[in-house]
Amino acid sequence: MNNMKIPDEVKKRLDEFHVEVPEIPIKRNKLDRLAHWIHAPAKDPFEVLSIKGNSITRLVFYPLITLLVLFFIPVFFI
Repeated sequence: MNNMKIPDEVKKRLDEFHVEVPEIPIKRNKLDRLAHWIHAPAKDPFEVLSIKGNSITRLVFYPLITLLVLFFIPVFFI
């Protein structure tokens, strides 16, 4: 049996089935696109800092380092 040829018995069985495929609109309307944009999941802000749930030291020290940098920046411009 060649891969391209289908046996007659199988072909007869396949011809018995008739399937109606419904028309599915491919282009979404503006309201659907807006709803999809509103309900899209938000990105994790801690992913940029690589903070996991168990890294409490990074979670504590990143804000402290940021505050120190913000307090000492004006000193360099005086």
